[in-house]
Amino acid sequence: MAEDELIKSEMLASMLMRLFEFAPVAMAISTSDARTSSYAKVNDAYLKLTGLRWEDIRGKQLTIKGSAIDNPARDRRHRMLRDNGSYLLEEVDIRHTDGTLIPTLISAQRTVVDGISFDVEIILDVSSRVRHQREIERALTESARTDFLTGLANRAGFEFELSERIASANDAHGVMLAYIDLNGFKAVNDELGHEAGDEVLKTIASRLRDSFTTSTLIARVGGDEFAIIFDVRHSRSSEVLIELKATAEQVFRPIPTEGRLADVGAAVGLAVLEPHDTVNALIKRADRFMYIAKSTGQRVAVVAFNHTDTEGNARLPASHPPRSKNGNSF
Repeated sequence: MAEDELIKSEMLASMLMRLFEFAPVAMAISTSDARTSSYAKVNDAYLKLTGLRWEDIRGKQLTIKGSAIDNPARDRRHRMLRDNGSYLLEEVDIRHTDGTLIPTLISAQRTVVDGISFDVEIILDVSSRVRHQREIERALTESARTDFLTGLANRAGFEFELSERIASANDAHGVMLAYIDLNGFKAVNDELGHEAGDEVLKTIASRLRDSFTTSTLIARVGGDEFAIIFDVRHSRSSEVLIELKATAEQVFRPIPTEGRLADVGAAVGLAVLEPHDTVNALIKRADRFMYIAKSTGQRVAVVAFNHTDTEGNARLPASHPPRSKNGNSF
C-alpha cells in the first residue's frame, strides 16, 4: 500500500486541525494581503499569549488598533512572504492586552488554498530566555563595576553613577561628592604586609557601608582612595558636612589587625555640584579639596567648600565661618 494511502486526506486534515488547536505553541492563520489581512483562525495558545478573545478579533484586520502585531516591521515580513514564500525566526515584540511587550520568534509560510492565499505563523514566546540573558548581562555589568576586594563600586561604577546623578540633579536635589585618601595606609602595608592592608581596606569599606543610607553610593576608586556620592536636598548641604565629620571620626578609628592597631586616618574633600558641572569638573574640585585636607597634617581632616567665585577661588559655606585662609578644616 502506498504511503499516501495510509491516512486519508480528510483524516489528516482532522488530525492537523486538532494539532493546531491544542498545540502549546501559539499559531495563527491570516489572509495574505498586507493591508487588509485579517484573522482566519488562531489557537488557544495564541489567545493566551496575546490576551485577545477570538470573538473580538474573528475576521478583524491584523492592523487594527491594539492588535498584538501592529508594527512597521510587519511590512518587511510581508515582503519576505511575498518574495520568498516564508521566513524563519523573526524577532517580534508582541503586545499583550495588558500592555506588556512579549519578545517572540515568529516563523511563517504562505500557502494557497482554493485560490485564496493564507499566511500560517508559528510564534515562540522567548521572554524567559530574554529575561535570563538580561540577567546575565546585568550581572556582568555589575561585576565590571564592582571592586573585587571590598564589594564597593569601582572606578567605572563610580563614574557611571556620578554621571547619572548629575544628569538627574534639579533645583530641589543636588549632588555632593566626598573624595577620600587614607592617611598612614602605606605604613600598614610596609610594616604589617599587604594582607593586613587588604583587611584594613575591607574594614573601612564595611564601616562606610554601615554608616550611610542605601541612596548614597560608596566606591573604592583607587588603591587607598574612596569616594562617596550624596544625593541631597540643597537645604541639607550644611547638615551633610556635619554628619560627614562625625562619621569620619568613627570610620577612621584604629583597626585591629595582625595583633596590632592599624592607625589609619583620612583626608576628605567635599564638593557641591555647581551649575554646568561635568563629572570631571566635580571630581577635580573634590580631589583638590582632599589635597588641602591632606596638607593640614591632621589624622582625620574634612575640607569643604560651597562654590567658587568668578576668579576660581574657593569660598566657604555661609553656615561655617572660616577656620583658616584655605578652607574649613575639622
